[in-house]
Amino acid sequence: MPLARAFFRLHGYLQPISKTQAPLVSRLIRTQNEVKYWQYTAAPQSTSCHWQLQEECLELSYGGLVMHFDYVWLRDHCRSASCYNSKTNQRNLDTSHVELNICPTNTRVDDENLFLTWPDGHVTKYNLSWLAQNSYEGQKQSAMQPRIIWNSDIYANAKVSSANWDKFMTCDDELKKFLRNFLLYGIAFVEGVPPTVEATETVTQRVSLIRETMYGKMWNFTSDFSRGDTAYTKLALDRHTDTSYFQEPCGIQVFHCLKHEGTGGRTLLVDGFYSADQVLQKTPDNFELLARVPIKHEYIENVSDHRNHMIGIGPVLNVYPWNNEVYMIRYNNYDRAVINTIPHDVVKRWYVAHRELTTELRKPENELWVKLKPGKVLFIDNWRVMHGRESFTGLRQLCGCYLTRDDVLNIARSLGLQA
Repeated sequence: MPLARAFFRLHGYLQPISKTQAPLVSRLIRTQNEVKYWQYTAAPQSTSCHWQLQEECLELSYGGLVMHFDYVWLRDHCRSASCYNSKTNQRNLDTSHVELNICPTNTRVDDENLFLTWPDGHVTKYNLSWLAQNSYEGQKQSAMQPRIIWNSDIYANAKVSSANWDKFMTCDDELKKFLRNFLLYGIAFVEGVPPTVEATETVTQRVSLIRETMYGKMWNFTSDFSRGDTAYTKLALDRHTDTSYFQEPCGIQVFHCLKHEGTGGRTLLVDGFYSADQVLQKTPDNFELLARVPIKHEYIENVSDHRNHMIGIGPVLNVYPWNNEVYMIRYNNYDRAVINTIPHDVVKRWYVAHRELTTELRKPENELWVKLKPGKVLFIDNWRVMHGRESFTGLRQLCGCYLTRDDVLNIARSLGLQA
């Protein structure tokens, strides 16, 4: 018997619960085509709810999930009117006044709720499904954001439709459909947009606020090398994420090709989450190293009147520690700075791990090639999907911008999407 169980003082047992009361957890669904989809779904049916008061926590078994709740946590998260303002969704309770050794004096459970009485007589009521959804154990099995990771075949077979400009600008259902696709795949398109900077700005503002950077608010550029960046040339660009040299890289990137009088110039898209998952499945130690070791990315510009020196620091793979879910990738071999944040005895292992990720990213089956044309606006999750391009000839005029990630997710949640 584990030591923690030896300390329990009280326990309870309740049955049954209905299927509608089963908590929500998430699971990873695999199909024959290896499509992976993180989603929330009902947990396997359980016929009982069992609880125990242990030395420092309450153990609750409900809906097939065994959870542990610290007593300070249970007091701090009380949703009573005196502790929580349900109108503003903000805490009223001053957590610093909660006794750190607090323990309930009475505990009971009914069909749907847990009731705790505290030493001062205050009663806290928790819905069991709410506890399951907000427990560490529940979150550990859950994805923060549903996604379908893809290679070129998976994306092509999904037949993801583009949004229509006219409907997109006037219909919230069309906006919701667009955002659902964007959240699932990390890319989404709007077609039929007038090929102007002004119309491109209008369509982006339907989704989020524009994030102004040292490149300006809206960019409108050709291959004139007006800025100190390879993007302002006709050269091919390998897959990469943008602004890796920001402490918080830009979340969303928008491209609209206004004109191209020449050949080549196709856009390359690669799902970084898919490649990272391949590394995780094949070599977990390499995944862990890329998620743990911070490196620097740097942008130095001394062209014309532009003087910029940006430095961003962070690991290649950014993951939530409780569920190992990748939420951001910094991958840009152009802007990777001198590696001076890794001890000498770890450097070689880091290069091996980085090489494995690069190999996955460069596999032809993981590449999606798209020809941008006037009227077709591309939205890219810059924390997930890498972009590049093939070299081109002739005049090619692009416009676009960065969007604030928080505002995209905010609009998605306001439309009822999980984000």
